Amino acid sequence: MSLANKSIIASALLGVSFASHAITPIDTSADPKEGFSGSVGLGLKGKSGGKDEQEYNISLLGRHVAGERTLLLVTDYNYGETNDKKDEDDLFLHTRWIQNNFFRPSLDLEMFAQYQYDKFDDLESRKLAGSGVRWRFKSEDDAGVLNTTFGAGGFVEEEESESTGETESNWRGNFYGKWVWDRKGNFPFKLYGRLYVQPVLDDLGDVRATGNGGIQFSITDTIALSFDAEVEYDSEPFDEADSTNTEYGVKLSYAF
Repeated sequence: MSLANKSIIASALLGVSFASHAITPIDTSADPKEGFSGSVGLGLKGKSGGKDEQEYNISLLGRHVAGERTLLLVTDYNYGETNDKKDEDDLFLHTRWIQNNFFRPSLDLEMFAQYQYDKFDDLESRKLAGSGVRWRFKSEDDAGVLNTTFGAGGFVEEEESESTGETESNWRGNFYGKWVWDRKGNFPFKLYGRLYVQPVLDDLGDVRATGNGGIQFSITDTIALSFDAEVEYDSEPFDEADSTNTEYGVKLSYAF
């Protein structure tokens, strides 16, 4: 590894040490290779003095590709303490099975399941399972490649409140759009974004939405630095939860 690359990685690590909360990974690969591949990220943040703070994050995006079939796993875990008192503990776990070109070319079938909790946003657990279809589009010119995906479907979910033990079950629609622009040239990078809108089917005023995106720079063939932001909105959260949450941060990841 060159001295220049070592210097860049050292600077990146310093940036990660001062990062805010981590963001759930986005799969930016349009044409993943056969077999196993993915990326893993690790974030650390600390502060000492009048107030001692420690925050830890680990995220994993793994996939297995066999012909037209892809199995995707996304995990993200955050833990934090201030003055030896836990003030952050949340987990996101999502798995998705995709059959490309199931209905016709570029029109795919998806099936997915998800589990998550956030102890400090009044979410004891959220469990869901569903399916849908997605449309893939690709355009390319001398500047780069733009991959766009639109999805539609539905799922059944069960949520439990941390503070009251209240449980809610709903059928929700699932509508999303994702785009990744892979810039070519002497200064390549990836610019990406994603938006999910999930209304309750028998009460369209009860809507949950998530939007996130960022920019990723390759430091080496396997190490990348990304700057990300995410906004989550729930029109009818549990009593002790906020309706809107915003996160942002820097992430260093290793691809395999």
